[in-house]
Amino acid sequence: MIGQDVRKLRNQHPEFVANMEKHYKWNFIALAFDSAIYAFSVTALSQDTIVPYFVDQLTDMSWIVGLVPAIYYLGYYLPQLIGAYLVRGKRTKKKFILTVAIAERIGILLVALVAQTYGLLSNSVTLILFFLAYMVFSVTNGMISPGYSDFISKSIVRNRGFFFGFMNGLGGLIGFGASLLSRYLLDAYAFPVNIRTLFWIALGTSVISPFIIATFREEPYPVQAKEESLGMFIKAIPAHMRKQPDFIHFMISRAVLGLGILGNSFYALYGRELFSQSAGSLGIFTMIILFTQSIVGFLWGWLGDRFGYKKIYVIVSVLVVAQGVFAIWAAAPWMFYIIAFCIGSVYAAFRIGDSNMIFEIAPSEETSRFVGITNTFVAPVMTLAPLLGGALVDVFSYQVMFTIVIVVGLVSTLLAVTLMPQLRRQSQNL
Repeated sequence: MIGQDVRKLRNQHPEFVANMEKHYKWNFIALAFDSAIYAFSVTALSQDTIVPYFVDQLTDMSWIVGLVPAIYYLGYYLPQLIGAYLVRGKRTKKKFILTVAIAERIGILLVALVAQTYGLLSNSVTLILFFLAYMVFSVTNGMISPGYSDFISKSIVRNRGFFFGFMNGLGGLIGFGASLLSRYLLDAYAFPVNIRTLFWIALGTSVISPFIIATFREEPYPVQAKEESLGMFIKAIPAHMRKQPDFIHFMISRAVLGLGILGNSFYALYGRELFSQSAGSLGIFTMIILFTQSIVGFLWGWLGDRFGYKKIYVIVSVLVVAQGVFAIWAAAPWMFYIIAFCIGSVYAAFRIGDSNMIFEIAPSEETSRFVGITNTFVAPVMTLAPLLGGALVDVFSYQVMFTIVIVVGLVSTLLAVTLMPQLRRQSQNL
């Protein structure tokens, strides 16, 4: 199974595609293991469970807890257009990826150091420092995405759905181990020892990734892009978008679906409060999300390769509706675990569907630009969603917030059916 972009690239630059095909197996394994091992660190810094738990110990205001995913998504998505500009025109991407990856580890180090100061400073000062450190982590995590995605689009020249399913699945399994460890530490040790230990472990495992990135194999892209200033790069965006109506439809539909995350940071906290569960329940919630990403990721990859990715977005939009329904009528803890399953399925769709849709739509020489445009466009929605969720809880109630989730899911389902482009895959041998 190959995408439209690879078929066009093969027709224009057959030697480049043939050379990248020689590195296919090596890069397949290296990329999958790099992403999977880093998933351990990301799980220990989960914006849905672990970090909100830490912040919840420092404040009694839900909107501040909502700042956790807001800061993460703002830092992750908004700077991606800058990341796309920095990497565009580079005929090779590995050096850029490696540099930003090292900067990411500095962000995790700062998070761990701030957590270590708990009790030495006032809660307000600790929160400010923590959010600044978390922003460094999220910004560097986002800056790497356009270059990393571009590298994948040129390295994984066939069976991308399977690749993303495998990568996501392996990451989910390793993240599952991290969630088991999180559950143990959260229950076995009192705050703040439990959270400090988790953050330092996240840092320790994260340093493996740059060594794997250093082994990536690539060929210089055969076309040298014309140099642009940042201003020209940004001004050219409307013209690029007008040429790709499918891209505009995808972004609108995807942005509304992104609004469906407004309750994600509150389900586990609400369930813990409702049923008087221990802090270890957060680890279980995280565990289910990661395990679901692992298993369902394979399903999404298979479905996308054979029938297109539109069907995936329709399904996960319905799952957003299910999250709100189960939260409102929750009568037992297991119902929140179903919500965790839905969240994991949606995240798997984001990880697998988003990249593949962009690869299919964007010109091959503009992959990083289109990745940056998409994620920067989605950034305000992904940032405001959890803040909106926290505000709804503070002003009204959890039930009102869950009702809004249902409404968003219904609108997203309608847009996924009517607006999301249907891009068909073709089965060909290179």
